[in-house]
Amino acid sequence: MTTLKRLGRLALVALLIMGIGVGVVYGQSEAETEQALIQIVAASDTFAGWLEQYPDWIGHAYKGDDGANNWYVEFYDATETEWLGYATINADNGEIYEAFAPVPLDPQVYQEQQPRIQTLVLDDPEVLARLTDTAAWDVYMDYNRYESVWEVYLYRGIEAMVVKAKIDENDNFSIQDIADPNALSEEQAEQALRDEAINLAYGGEGIDRALEGYDNWLTYVEYQGGTRWSVAFEADGQPLFYALVDTQLDKVLEATVEGG
Repeated sequence: MTTLKRLGRLALVALLIMGIGVGVVYGQSEAETEQALIQIVAASDTFAGWLEQYPDWIGHAYKGDDGANNWYVEFYDATETEWLGYATINADNGEIYEAFAPVPLDPQVYQEQQPRIQTLVLDDPEVLARLTDTAAWDVYMDYNRYESVWEVYLYRGIEAMVVKAKIDENDNFSIQDIADPNALSEEQAEQALRDEAINLAYGGEGIDRALEGYDNWLTYVEYQGGTRWSVAFEADGQPLFYALVDTQLDKVLEATVEGG
């Protein structure tokens, strides 16, 4: 992997004239190949104008492990805090297989599409079925340039819904997804239940006595079926306390002091 800071236009032109721009990378060192591929991608239609807006942009190149001479190239701003896009390129022929840059909508296009998207979303049969009364919902929307979709957020009290929609290059409208933005992912939901189980276990009878004298104990949570979880407290390999809890009943079902 290498990192290449932005070259001036004259340097880029020189690289292309040398033949690097058409994938002639044989005989070069790996570092030279990486730099050449970064410049080819940077000069492509997807990135040429976009990267001009970020002085001293930084490019990274990684060789793939698929057996072919394919490379993954990505770009960041000068501080490497903002991601500017990626591309996959073949080092044998310089062909770019795929490329994406999170370019914002043109301001004029933004102004044209915003009211259309809102009207089309609020007229969609599935959306209407979920909202029932559109007048009761507050609407906020913006363009997500990283997913290339409009996100229309609707709120009514604690209820919420987000509709992802777009108008393609052929002026066709489509809805990509309708979801609850407050819903947790499966992984997040499980972690929330584990945290809840631990909090319940701290209410178990004898917990204070079991943990007395210990500053750094560990907790181990295991799913026991239904809405039940077991929580074990240990320190220095010594079991201290055990609790069986029910997260739905919000109750400690069993508590045992195991230490000393």
